[in-house]
Amino acid sequence: MKDFPDKSFIEKLVDRSQKGDEKSFEYLFDLFFEKILQYVSFRVEKDEAEDIVSDIFLKVVEKLNTYTPNPKSSFNAWIFRIAHNTVIDFYRTQKEIYGLSDQEQETYFLQIPDKNPTPDEALQSSFDRKRIHKALKNLPSAHREIIELKYLEEFSNREISEITGKSEGNIRVIQLRALREVRKYLEGE
Repeated sequence: MKDFPDKSFIEKLVDRSQKGDEKSFEYLFDLFFEKILQYVSFRVEKDEAEDIVSDIFLKVVEKLNTYTPNPKSSFNAWIFRIAHNTVIDFYRTQKEIYGLSDQEQETYFLQIPDKNPTPDEALQSSFDRKRIHKALKNLPSAHREIIELKYLEEFSNREISEITGKSEGNIRVIQLRALREVRKYLEGE
C-alpha cells in the first residue's frame, strides 16, 4: 500500500502490542482505522459503518494474541479478514444481503483523494471516477470487493485470498472477469 509502513514495521508494532504496549496498539489503530472505515463504508449504510468498525477493533483487541507472523501472510490481511467477516456477520444478523445504493457508491469513490491535481486533472479525475463508479456498479458485489481490494487497497492476490476465503486461482479468475466487464462497459459508453 502506498505511503503505508512496511510489513516488518507493522509486525514489530503487533509484537509490542501483544506484549501489552498500549502506545504500539494506538499506533496500529491509527494506521488502520481510516482504511477499515473506508472498506466497511463501501459495504454498509453510513450510519452503521462506525459501529461495525468499533466491533472490528474490539475483535482485533480480543484476538490480537492469536495472530502469528507468517512470511506468506500479513497483519494487513489478518485485520481485513476480521473486517470482511464482521460485515458478513452484520448482514447475517440483518437477514438481508444487498449491494450498495447509488449514493453510497458515489460517496465512496468521490472521497478517493488525488495528490495536488491541476484543475484539468481534477476535472478529468472526477469524470474518470464517475465512469468507473458506473462500471463497478454493474458488477456483482463479490467482484466489486475483489477489484477494490486489488486496485484501491493494493492487496496481493494471496492477501485477498486470506481476506475473502477464496482460493488465489479463484481470485485471479474473478479479477479477469470483472476487468473484462468493466472494459466492456467503458467501451460501450
